[in-house]
Amino acid sequence: MPNCMIIPTYWSTPDINSWKIFDHPTPIQEEGTLRRTLQNLQEVSYPDPIILFPAPVAPQIECRVAQVAKEFSLDIRICTAKDIDHIRTCLEKVGFPKAYMHTISMHSYGAIRNMGLLYALVHGFDTVVMIDDDECIDLQYHHQALLHMDEVFGDFTILGKTGAVMDESGKKYYDGQSTFTLQDWPKDQLFNENVLLEIEAPGELTPCTVAFGGNMVLSRKLFRTVPFDPFGTRGEDDDYVINARYVGFPFFFDKNLTLLHLPPKRNTGFWTRHRQDIIRFKYARAKFKILNIDPNSAGSFLAYFTRDDLDFKIISSSIAGAKYFVDHHDRREFEEFLNNALLAATCTDSDCERSAGDFLRFLDAWTTYAPRL
Repeated sequence: MPNCMIIPTYWSTPDINSWKIFDHPTPIQEEGTLRRTLQNLQEVSYPDPIILFPAPVAPQIECRVAQVAKEFSLDIRICTAKDIDHIRTCLEKVGFPKAYMHTISMHSYGAIRNMGLLYALVHGFDTVVMIDDDECIDLQYHHQALLHMDEVFGDFTILGKTGAVMDESGKKYYDGQSTFTLQDWPKDQLFNENVLLEIEAPGELTPCTVAFGGNMVLSRKLFRTVPFDPFGTRGEDDDYVINARYVGFPFFFDKNLTLLHLPPKRNTGFWTRHRQDIIRFKYARAKFKILNIDPNSAGSFLAYFTRDDLDFKIISSSIAGAKYFVDHHDRREFEEFLNNALLAATCTDSDCERSAGDFLRFLDAWTTYAPRL
């Protein structure tokens, strides 16, 4: 059963402002974290092919990633623009609808994850291990990642699982805003509470409601049927758990599947992630409605941000952010947080519901045509 590792790697250039989409893209002239991750994989003698997905798609970014990759003796492959064209051609041949061909791209977190799944389908990989380019693994990780995959567990088969990520001090938690917390917007706190519930639950494997995209393992039996959502701004990992559940596949938390997360210093504004999260949660709320999913069944994290009072939380947290940066004399952050408050009205429920409907049709297309690849 051939397996592969998938690693998206995000970059920016002077003329490509990818920080508007991705959290911390590496400026092309800087060192970044990819080399460290590949060095780690070489040190543990990672045995399977490693597929790199440079984003956004640009010749200079592909070249930069290739320069880093050639330093190592691992089986490293790079998904280039040519590979993406080949994947689209394969989809066309099996009848994938032209109306959704634009989603086969590298324009969002979900779309990039899907490109990895499509690459695996086209090249015959049965299991994909997904990490990020700012992470490191130990010698046991490969064994643990594949352990129990495609095995029966209770009434289900383990087709998808996630695990925790650790910081340098060994803490298993996520700190997306570097300790900066907005009033009525305790995102990291609630997410970590959900993760703690998974870690402390009895048994080695437990059904879960949240996931780390940089620590996921998927079986072909799952990803040929369940895609990531290309229409979301972020949170594609937690959203995948929802997608799998909707189709009828539970997702599992493996408390022994851990790796080290060493993110670069945050350079982009706090308002950018807050803005993306506003759009994310308004869309998630609409999606729960379209999929007929009770938010309270999706864990306390997603439930909090998809209730009817979300618009109040958007305005309240945006004003709190603006006030904070007035006190810290940052005019740009102040102004952009005020603009974030407007999204409560301008990011309409009808638009979000329309996108959720598009996802349902995309899901149907994926479920129908991806297995034919």
